[in-house]
Amino acid sequence: MNEKSLTDLDLEPIMVKVMDKEEGLGWSLDFTRRVASEYEKYLILCKENPDVAVIPSSSVDDFWHFHILDTQKYQEDCQNYFGYFLHHFPYFGMRGKEDEENLKAAWGDSRVLYEARFGKLPTDLWLASKRCPNCGRRADPSGYAMDQRPKLAITA
Repeated sequence: MNEKSLTDLDLEPIMVKVMDKEEGLGWSLDFTRRVASEYEKYLILCKENPDVAVIPSSSVDDFWHFHILDTQKYQEDCQNYFGYFLHHFPYFGMRGKEDEENLKAAWGDSRVLYEARFGKLPTDLWLASKRCPNCGRRADPSGYAMDQRPKLAITA
């Protein structure tokens, strides 16, 4: 699959799950459609910038989580669109002050990439979470190890 066939990506099952009031987020159809469209743009940015930590908005990240939960579909969609598995790294910004600053910089860079490619950001859909969205992604097509994961700081 290439960018022109991104429309072949069937996001309806994910939309149904996200809209579910009990097992999803209870989003309206209109809001879900808008977020799904922004998710597609996020995927395009990830594909076009494989060596950049493209950071999703909070809503796009929520949608991405639901896509990932359908593991078989997510794996197939990644293979068809990217040619590799698009990894999710939920610890970006949580591993100390420097990591938090790197996340903020990546968030700003992601907004610049978005606006250069798609125009003005819909600010109501591209809000950061309290920590900025702390979910980044790594294309990882070469199979190298993911970034260091955080550890609990437990003192006895």
